[in-house]
Amino acid sequence: LTIAINLLFTFLLTAKVQAQATNLSGEITGNLLDENRKAFPYASVSLLNAKDSTTTKGTLSADNGSFRFNELKQGEYLVAFYVVGYKKLLKGPFLISASKLKHSLTDVQMAQDVTLLQGVDIVKQKPLIERQIDKTVINVENSVLATGNTALEILQKAPGVSVDKDGNISLKGKQGVLIMLDGKPTYLSSEQVANMLRSTEGNAIQSIELITNPSSKYDASGNSGIINIKLKKNRNYGTNGSITGGVGYGRYYKANGGLTLNHRERKFNVFGNYDYGRNKRFGSTDIVRVNNTAQNPTYFDQTNASIRYRNNSNYKAGLDYFINDKNTIGFAMNGYNSNGRNTADVLTLIGGALNRTDSSVVAQNPSDY
Repeated sequence: LTIAINLLFTFLLTAKVQAQATNLSGEITGNLLDENRKAFPYASVSLLNAKDSTTTKGTLSADNGSFRFNELKQGEYLVAFYVVGYKKLLKGPFLISASKLKHSLTDVQMAQDVTLLQGVDIVKQKPLIERQIDKTVINVENSVLATGNTALEILQKAPGVSVDKDGNISLKGKQGVLIMLDGKPTYLSSEQVANMLRSTEGNAIQSIELITNPSSKYDASGNSGIINIKLKKNRNYGTNGSITGGVGYGRYYKANGGLTLNHRERKFNVFGNYDYGRNKRFGSTDIVRVNNTAQNPTYFDQTNASIRYRNNSNYKAGLDYFINDKNTIGFAMNGYNSNGRNTADVLTLIGGALNRTDSSVVAQNPSDY
């Protein structure tokens, strides 16, 4: 009996150590300052693979200048900072390993680019964040946010926007935000909107408009605010198209691709596009609970490791007829499809003390969605 208990304890201890080793994921955080050492909000921050400088993830600095990359697989990374009018800044490399999973960059300061260019043609580039009188515009196209992010993930990084774990969106703390696609209401439930945004790849988006105080021209249902997502549309004459593709690598690989076709004449325009994204994400939680109702307390140490697979498809087709320079009539059809699978391995260690295991429960909770 003693031998059996010792073997059981050894097995449980080994399982716990293996689970912890498998669940290792890294994190890089920091704080960005401007030339006056004040918080620098909404700056483009990219995470690069140190081996080939390919972009792994992209984000924006928060209102207080902070930024964060988490769920990083072991390896070497660089962090790049880019803002129009400032010198590009590169930090690293940072090694994520079992011995050091977290790196913190404190007080990263940007410097203005005061180089005078003579005899050079300068092409104006739209800023990532535009503050207009009636709205805030996020120019997603050709930005760091377009790589490896869905529309919902981009909104999570947008100023003034909050997204909870169920995908419910609030703007400046107000619930019931009206989501529009190319200026037209979606008429979808909050759950359907969240699924649509999860399946819309960032490389299909031209810009996102955040309207906190809608004027009377908008539907009354948008009193809490409006988020208008504008998808890309080709404006070249004749028949043309494009194919895009991208890959990212964090803990796992992810990829996206798209096809756009367009035929434009003087009085009409026919267009269509299809985008596809595939990703695999890891998540882990460790929860310790104590039951004090009995004379002797019982400890439950639960480790949950989950892997989420998702396939996203979204498509759009339409026709525009140009009545004159200021008036256009047309129709468009939008659709999306999203499916995936969750796998979750749950190990619960039960004992009379936190570091003492008397029994264990192992469970698997797979689910499709």
